Amino acid sequence: MNEIKVAENKTLKLTNVLSRVVQPEELANLPVILTQMQNFMKSNGAQPIGPLVQAIVEGTGPDHMPVMYMMQQATQMITQMEPGYHMDAVLRVKNCLYAHFTGPLAFNQLATAKLQVLAFENDIKLSGNSYTIYVNQDEDDGVIDVFMETK
Repeated sequence: MNEIKVAENKTLKLTNVLSRVVQPEELANLPVILTQMQNFMKSNGAQPIGPLVQAIVEGTGPDHMPVMYMMQQATQMITQMEPGYHMDAVLRVKNCLYAHFTGPLAFNQLATAKLQVLAFENDIKLSGNSYTIYVNQDEDDGVIDVFMETK
């Protein structure tokens, strides 16, 4: 069944989150990057848990270009970081618009679009930060949760 359920004032909470910036030129190597992240966790005595999370965060440079992060929760905190990795004990993002998408993965961007329309119609200001959680997926269909941070 294809549907997008939305809600307001939701909180995204993740624990023991390993994150890595993904540059635009690295997108073709995303499967390798994700494998490297999982291997980094395992080599430090942790296991990946939960679904992958993709974060798009508004950039801080003069051009404000968005920055993409791939994130994965781990079974425990890793204290020794390698360059390029960052670890948060708790990542909590409050007051988000939320969409729960179920349907063909080719249309998952509709969840983000629906939240943008909801924000526009209700005069809700968005921060520009969004988090996409790949809950479940098979060859064609998937379940995806999107959190869009509000100001």
